[in-house]
Amino acid sequence: MKIINLAIIVFIFLGCVSVFPADSTDTEQEETAGCLSHGDGRITIIYPQDINLKKLEARLRSRYFSVSAAEKDLFTNAKYSIEDRILARLEAILLRVEQMLAMYPDHMEIKLRIFRTRQELSEEYSRQFGVSENYKSFYIHPLGTIYSSMQDITDSVISHEMAHAVIDNYFRVMPPDKTAELLATYVDSHLERE
Repeated sequence: MKIINLAIIVFIFLGCVSVFPADSTDTEQEETAGCLSHGDGRITIIYPQDINLKKLEARLRSRYFSVSAAEKDLFTNAKYSIEDRILARLEAILLRVEQMLAMYPDHMEIKLRIFRTRQELSEEYSRQFGVSENYKSFYIHPLGTIYSSMQDITDSVISHEMAHAVIDNYFRVMPPDKTAELLATYVDSHLERE
């Protein structure tokens, strides 16, 4: 892990450029039109009113990684609302990502915007960037938002995108895209390892 961090620092000193969407001036109101929002300050989920939250919860619990008993209780105990259980699971994934990268950004807030289908997600990508792509998910740093769809969302997808968020918020100058992608892929593929 120290070697990876050292490599990132070297890339930063060489001078890096990051690409942002052409239009990053969306307002919160535009972003959540027709959607429900639930958050705790650090993570906010934004989703269509008719989304199946039980299915979402199950898709975010397909991989096992160790957490404290208190954390496990937060995302498994039926006495909590389903939205709170989902947020607790997302927080546990974020903490695991930060641990794996040994990066703990100050004051990071993440929005997770969930679409019904990948087609809707692709339309959002096209709206943001002006090009058509068929991604399962993507992260836009200036908006602090991860975008995914119910068709594709899993804890693997979210851990990968959260890694991008952590990396982008940790460094003053973001590493090259290939370096960030390598680190995000590392997090996703090693989520269960201690």
